Amino acid sequence: MFNITKSLKDNTIKKAILDTDTYNEIDDQFALALSLCAKERINLLAVCAAPFSNAKSDNNYAVGMEQSYEEIGRVMGLVCESNANNTPVPYYRGSTERMPDENTPVSSEAADMIYRLAMEHGSANDRVYVIAIGALTNVSSAITAHPEICDRIAVIWLGANARWEGGWEFNLQGDLNAVNALYASEVPLLTVPCSGVASNMVLRLGELKAELQGKSPLGDYLYEIMEKCAPGEDKDKYDRIIWDVSAIGVLLSTDNYTYTEQPRFRTDKNYRYEFGAYEGTFEHIEKLDCDKIFKMMFAYLK
Repeated sequence: MFNITKSLKDNTIKKAILDTDTYNEIDDQFALALSLCAKERINLLAVCAAPFSNAKSDNNYAVGMEQSYEEIGRVMGLVCESNANNTPVPYYRGSTERMPDENTPVSSEAADMIYRLAMEHGSANDRVYVIAIGALTNVSSAITAHPEICDRIAVIWLGANARWEGGWEFNLQGDLNAVNALYASEVPLLTVPCSGVASNMVLRLGELKAELQGKSPLGDYLYEIMEKCAPGEDKDKYDRIIWDVSAIGVLLSTDNYTYTEQPRFRTDKNYRYEFGAYEGTFEHIEKLDCDKIFKMMFAYLK
C-alpha cells in the first residue's frame, strides 16, 4: 500500500485538489488561502465546493454547497488581490445530496473533475493529493464511480475523531455513507482526526491581529471573519479552533505531525467506530505541531 507520509518526505511540489465546505465555518478560508499561497510546496489543480448542513445553510445540504462555492471565489479573489504572484485556479460545484448508501455515488461537477484530474495528472508513483476538509460526498462519489483512480490519488481527510475518543463529528456525520465508502476503498488515506488532534489548533484573535491585520486585503478579511465571532470588549483574548489548516499543514511538512497505522474502520449510525471492519490500514495522525503549522501559515499569508 502506498504510504502518504513517506511520499511527502521528498519535499517535492505536490499536485493537489482541495475539497472544502468553505462557508460552513471560518477555518476553511485559512486553509484555502494557505493552499493557494504555498506554491513551492503545493500545485493546486482545482478546488471543489463541498456541501454542508447547519444553521448557516438553513439546514440545507444543497444551499451549503452553493454558499461554499461562492466563498471559494471570494477568498480566491482576495488571495490574488493581495499578492500578484498568485493566480486563480478552477473551482467547481459539488454534490447537492448525500450518498444514498456506501456503494452508490452521487453525480456532480466536482466528483467528475476529481476523476478527470486524477486520470490526467496522477500515477502510481506521482499521486494527486485530494485534501478533503468537509463531508466526503464529492470525494467518495468519485472513488466509488471510478475505483481505478485509487491507484492515482491519495486522500488526506480532516474528519472523525481520534482513535481514543471516537464518536460524533461534524464532517463524519455530514455524509456517513461517504465516510464508509472511503474507508472501504483501496485509496491511500491519511486521517487528521478532529477532537483529540486538530482540536489543539487554537488561534488567539490578538495573534491574528498582530500577524495579518492591515497587511493585505486577505489578512483583513481573515481577521474580520474571526473578529465577528468574538464576544465582549476584550476581543484580543478570544480564541478559536482553526481546524482545517491542519490538513494543509500535513501536506506542507511531515515534521508537522506524528502518525500510526491503524486498521480501517466502519462507522455505524450511532457513530461507533469498528476498527478492522474493512481490509487494509490507514495513517492516523496522533499529534500535530500546532505552533509550527501556524508559523508556516503566517509566513505564507503575509
